[in-house]
Amino acid sequence: MGKDIIRDVSFAIAQGEALGVAGASAAGKTTLLNLVLGLLEPTEGQILLEGAPWSPLPERERRLRRPRIQAVFQDPQASLPPHRTGWEILQEPLEIWNRGTDMERREAAARMAARVKFPEAALEQRPSAWSGGLAQRLCLGRALMLEPALLVLDEPFSAVDPTLAGHLMALLLDLKAAGTALLFVSHDLASVRVLCDRLLVLQSGRPLCQGAVEPLLSDPPHPHLGALMASSS
Repeated sequence: MGKDIIRDVSFAIAQGEALGVAGASAAGKTTLLNLVLGLLEPTEGQILLEGAPWSPLPERERRLRRPRIQAVFQDPQASLPPHRTGWEILQEPLEIWNRGTDMERREAAARMAARVKFPEAALEQRPSAWSGGLAQRLCLGRALMLEPALLVLDEPFSAVDPTLAGHLMALLLDLKAAGTALLFVSHDLASVRVLCDRLLVLQSGRPLCQGAVEPLLSDPPHPHLGALMASSS
């Protein structure tokens, strides 16, 4: 992709709000998330978090004493350390931030595993032993260990069966109600409709339309959005 794959995109997400991002393949959704996460640097414009320019540098995060952004990536296996067990992966964020004793971190990991319906027996295993759905659940659990202000999600239900997806959706709705901001990329516009307050639709790296979810999906203002809805149903 060229450096100008994303252009003229502007949005804000308030505390306790969810913004959905939709678009066909290669529309620029993942690139947009990487910009928000600080994994790519914009050649123009700014990424602001709580009114200040956002920098992902760990030393700045530690000075602020708050890990403000966490992510769940589209490929869960690729984002998990293959040499660590589930117990170690869930406890690692707490270790990095010096939170709790060893016993307290272990107990917090057990609670989080239950919260995302990850079997405690599988915590003894490494990622190679898990299905895609298990890996996705552990990635979500790891992201929630530090209670981030903004949770960035890239197709977080793609490998999860419908029953578990419903449970995780309810969990995200609870987080949102408690004040967590969500940036949610998904091809599943039914999930966007349930979870998100607003929707940004990208086409070729540019905003096609943006607004409140229900009006946009009830009466699509552009044929491209209508086609996306048809393909996701």
